[in-house]
Amino acid sequence: MISADRLRGHVAALVAHGPRCGDLPGVPAALRYITDELSGLGLVVRVERYGGELHDVNLVAEIEGGTSDDAVELVAHWDTVEGTPGADDNASGVAGVLEAARALRDLDLPARTIRFCLFGGEEDGFRGSTAHVRQITPDTESIVFEMIGRTSATQSAPSFLLDPPTVGDFIALIADTASAGLADAFASAAGPHLPTFPLVMPTEAMEVVLRSDHVPYWSTGRRSLLVTDTAEFRVPEYHEATDTLDRLDLDFAAKVTAAAVRTVTRLAG
Repeated sequence: MISADRLRGHVAALVAHGPRCGDLPGVPAALRYITDELSGLGLVVRVERYGGELHDVNLVAEIEGGTSDDAVELVAHWDTVEGTPGADDNASGVAGVLEAARALRDLDLPARTIRFCLFGGEEDGFRGSTAHVRQITPDTESIVFEMIGRTSATQSAPSFLLDPPTVGDFIALIADTASAGLADAFASAAGPHLPTFPLVMPTEAMEVVLRSDHVPYWSTGRRSLLVTDTAEFRVPEYHEATDTLDRLDLDFAAKVTAAAVRTVTRLAG
């Protein structure tokens, strides 16, 4: 069972030392915390360096598959922009990956490897995920958690959407054409207690969503699903100092994480 209280604990630990960027204290603190949590689950944590700075780091752990070289990856970025503790963006996503790892660690040997990826450099042009994608098989798929912790009584939307939701009680599932099946699988796994808004992006509107770690997967022809509470379309505190733990709806984040666990389980086989 996914615990909202454990999600809260993860987010609290990640935001405790302030922004997670550059040489700030929040960076080593976050990396230590993520490593300790995954190691404590019995998973081996691999460090992927993609640059010369201390913060140019991805952390990766996996449950090895039995019959396939391909993987299903559950992804979140650990970094923030300057000046924000990044509770929703993206400590909520990291917390979801950590809780999913807890739920999946005792899974009987899956056909496909299940990989947990905590990327750096998302706020700097997806540098961590871009480097990672160079190392994986063409048929590896990913589910990307990009802000999963906010609900709201109001919801805005990009102008190209016709009759969009006006209440922020759903999780958006953003796919390109090749990844539409992932959106369908996640929506099915979400069930009746988690409203979803699946959206296969039209080509002319792609620029609106080319803003997170799904982009390197899409740009190399890999399937990837962006799972998001829609950032500034719902969250006035996006990239602000007020993106704090007390504003999160962690029961909602727990439902999102549980749906991801069910989706990954089905995809891994």
